[in-house]
Amino acid sequence: MTGVIYNCPNLSECLRNTRLNRMQALLLYFLNKGVKPEDIKVDGKPLQVSEILSQHSLLNPSDFTCNRDYLTRDNIIFGSSLQWEEICGGAKNFDRLTVEQLQQLVDLGFASPIEKQNFSPAICEFLTFGRIQKSRGFVFTFEGYVISPFREDYRVSIDGIVFNGMVSQELIDDFEAFITSPDELDIKPNYLRAWWD
Repeated sequence: MTGVIYNCPNLSECLRNTRLNRMQALLLYFLNKGVKPEDIKVDGKPLQVSEILSQHSLLNPSDFTCNRDYLTRDNIIFGSSLQWEEICGGAKNFDRLTVEQLQQLVDLGFASPIEKQNFSPAICEFLTFGRIQKSRGFVFTFEGYVISPFREDYRVSIDGIVFNGMVSQELIDDFEAFITSPDELDIKPNYLRAWWD
């Protein structure tokens, strides 16, 4: 099987040596670190580990149809509707998106779980990492952008992940292993950020 199942020494080695998809390897790694599935809550309910382990590898980009209700989408992200006619270029950046907001965007069909910003992790991987870290007391938020409802490429993209708070070496190690090769990286005693172009 894989090194992940047998408590490999670090996340980076686990991701390199596994036959599992990246999200499955991440989940198993954190479970091996002692995070109990019942301790990882999504909307007050335990994380469904079996669904995560089977879900990502079965998804195909052509299977996803984006929910076109941009008023609801924009309210989830920005707290209000946007005047798209006034936004230059048809794209609007956001930051400080919570795990719960991102989950809502996926659940309502506004964000594809397998969407990637070039070489970034997939949205479902950001969600899994964010949920697991939150269960350990580390609250990450996400950066990204939304595309105008008047463009053919209407979507939600996640292109960054941020942590504000005291940073342990273990958290840095987990973060670096998760992000692999971002275009921008900040690692400070009280701040972590990775961003993909």
